[in-house]
Amino acid sequence: MKKVAILYSEYSPTIDAIKYQLKDNEVLCFSQIPQNIDDFDLTILVNFKEKFEGKAIGCHHSLLPAFNTETPVKDVIIAGVKVTGITIYETDSKKIITQYPVFINNDTHYDELKQELNYLEQTIYPLVVEKILFNQTFEINKLLNNGCMGSCGGCGGCNH
Repeated sequence: MKKVAILYSEYSPTIDAIKYQLKDNEVLCFSQIPQNIDDFDLTILVNFKEKFEGKAIGCHHSLLPAFNTETPVKDVIIAGVKVTGITIYETDSKKIITQYPVFINNDTHYDELKQELNYLEQTIYPLVVEKILFNQTFEINKLLNNGCMGSCGGCGGCNH
């Protein structure tokens, strides 16, 4: 059994999706960095606003290195770009683990884009975190074919 820390500043359904994906492991959530953070096998950031200098996995709502800001969705809309997405990365090295693109139409509204990126984060991030935790290789398309992409929100526990 692995021990995982989720650091968050505000609740997100992504936390529940990660906990579900790692249900056979010890997953603890913290709104502040615990003193024993080094005791965990993996640290995951979910909407964590505090500066974190250790090794962790994060998910950003843009295709890094573009729009590496506090408000990437707003900045993407204002810039008028046609492709964005999510990036899962290592916080200490800034190494990109994987990215998944989202194409933006001319009539895409901010709320629609934000909702799509949140959905992708809830769907892809837990699958990638599990592979990283167990040091397994993956291809993003194979993960998505095996993962739930149904109307339930990507929990992986239904037949959608």
